[in-house]
Amino acid sequence: MDRLAYTIVKRRKLIFWIFILLTVLSACFIPEVRVNYNLAEYLPSEMRTSQALEIMEREFSLTGTARVMVEDVSVAEAADLKQRLARVDGVKSVIWLDDMEDIYKPLEYMDQKTVESYYKDGSALFIVEFVEDDYSLNTGKAVTEIEAIAGDRGVVGGSAVTTKFMRESTISEIISAAIIAAPLIFLILLLTSHSWFEPVIYVAVMGVSVVINMGTNVMFTSISFITQASAALLQFAISMDYAIFLLHRFREEKAGGLDAEQAMKEAIKRSFSSIGASCLTTVAGFVALMFMRYRIGLDMGMVLAKGVLISLLTVVFLLPGITLFTDKLLERTQHKPILPSLSRLGGLIVRYGAVVIVLLAMIIVPAYLAQASNSFLYGENSMVSIEGTEAGKSLERIDERFGTYNPLVLLVPKGSIPNEARLADGLMSKDYVSSVQTTVTLADPAIPGEILPEELTENFTSANYTRMVINLNLPVESEATLQAVEEISHMAHQLYGDGYYLLGSSSSVSDIKQVVDRDFSTVNLISICAVGLIILFTFRSLIIPVLLVLVIEASIWINMSVPYFMDEPMAFVGYLVVSAIQLGATVDYAILMTNRYMENRKDYTRKEAAVKALTDSGWSVITSALILFIACMGAGVASSIRGVSEIVLLLGRGAAISGVLVLVLLPQLLIIFDGIIGKTTLKSKGRDRSIVKEE
Repeated sequence: MDRLAYTIVKRRKLIFWIFILLTVLSACFIPEVRVNYNLAEYLPSEMRTSQALEIMEREFSLTGTARVMVEDVSVAEAADLKQRLARVDGVKSVIWLDDMEDIYKPLEYMDQKTVESYYKDGSALFIVEFVEDDYSLNTGKAVTEIEAIAGDRGVVGGSAVTTKFMRESTISEIISAAIIAAPLIFLILLLTSHSWFEPVIYVAVMGVSVVINMGTNVMFTSISFITQASAALLQFAISMDYAIFLLHRFREEKAGGLDAEQAMKEAIKRSFSSIGASCLTTVAGFVALMFMRYRIGLDMGMVLAKGVLISLLTVVFLLPGITLFTDKLLERTQHKPILPSLSRLGGLIVRYGAVVIVLLAMIIVPAYLAQASNSFLYGENSMVSIEGTEAGKSLERIDERFGTYNPLVLLVPKGSIPNEARLADGLMSKDYVSSVQTTVTLADPAIPGEILPEELTENFTSANYTRMVINLNLPVESEATLQAVEEISHMAHQLYGDGYYLLGSSSSVSDIKQVVDRDFSTVNLISICAVGLIILFTFRSLIIPVLLVLVIEASIWINMSVPYFMDEPMAFVGYLVVSAIQLGATVDYAILMTNRYMENRKDYTRKEAAVKALTDSGWSVITSALILFIACMGAGVASSIRGVSEIVLLLGRGAAISGVLVLVLLPQLLIIFDGIIGKTTLKSKGRDRSIVKEE
């Protein structure tokens, strides 16, 4: 370690320019990172939904869809609009009333259920299918042209529109989140630092690490939009501790009489173990995510683990050089501590320990029971909902007029027209089905397939399968929807056995539920064991890992119980991701507090050591928790995408709760289990002077 510290200080100019080069190169690569908006790609390949996607891609190709509603139009004007929409580059087909009925007949002589699915109260609804999928840039361009054709009287909604909105808003929302959070984070750093210039160093070093991480994401085939929208701020907030630890240690070494270079060498050597332990526990939480079968965890885990490791390297190698370059400026801008001492608060917390334990037990026990009783959303819609945005409002307007649009694609073996007609008739008889689009509903089943229009056969038949597009007038995820999907599956199974495939957001819910239910046990066990082992080797103690993990797990229970008491369902993926990240990212607070307590026990009684540990490390814990809380709140407020917003808001609230429990609960546990800690900790040198005083 001596040699490494010497090299870092001696070669600081070279290291500085290397990081400048890496930052510039990474910034150039950021636009080249491919962002994936299709969460279905992260499902395990053995799932029936994944198999259905493969067959759909092979037989028909995966195409995007959108709904276009134009108000205050006649039937004739609507027919003309359909032709204009069909001529848009990137549009494969447009389905409207004239595909189902003879629009030259009076409306009252047509099937009213069919009419009201496409023309109602002077408004026309067109179902647009694109040549490419929802996530294609060409589809996005087609959506823009369709919006222009629809004009002021029209609105456009659907999965292709949602994807276009997310693609356009992701980067702007990252910038918005930074604008919201940055001033507050900077203010916190100003209040907790000893120099007005210190926060500039923190922000510069963390900024470099974030840019490098974002640019090096180009090594992956793609990253999810959820990772893209949340990783930068999470990395910045979680890794800030490393810079604070090193710079504080440098200041302490200088105060001890060392010159700047020697003080930095000592700071690197003395702080590396604590920084390394903090980094490892955080990485452990991210690594646990990589074991999720639902591969969104692997996606987030790889990007964030890489980001934290890059932050560690940036702090250890770059920060020393920047600090030494600006050492004189740091000295000139020094100021007295602004924040008050926490010694009085620490004394009160320790003095009323019994009351604290009882009150927290009254909170933690119900929280544990409540978080285990949460209701969850499993579908893709729970992650990509855009309620409240312009795109979401457009969708609401269409739903209000024509009802919910929840399409399912049913693939059945080609060859039996009577079976297809029987199945289509059975589906149309269901109240929850608003329309069924396939060859036998769009053309007379008696007409031989050889003379049907080529456009019709290409859309709904392939070499091996017939495609049926079933629209449910039910929400994507509900008990009624699950029952409807089961009934549709049963109807198809009666005619085709296991030869059918059902595809759609609602049909994938049960598959996703099976995957993430198993993922929860796996991720939770791996994260607890990994973090526990790191703490065990750090403190060489058997009981300390149990106490520290218990404190953070208790904060997770409280955090996850809030949705239950608010009677709000939560996305299960968000629950999984936040549980692992909160444990790995906030156990650092407990490690810092415990480390101070163990040092103080060499010279103080249990209660004195606890008070001093809280006094010495309290503001560090508060600073770290506040930075993560504010960064997450900023991202949560700025994000219009439900999955991103829910994850970061949960993590922000979790950081605040973890900080409170570390300050309030952990000192009590250290005092209570002090004797056991001494007996189960290797080479413990603590002396319990309280026994002498009590005698």
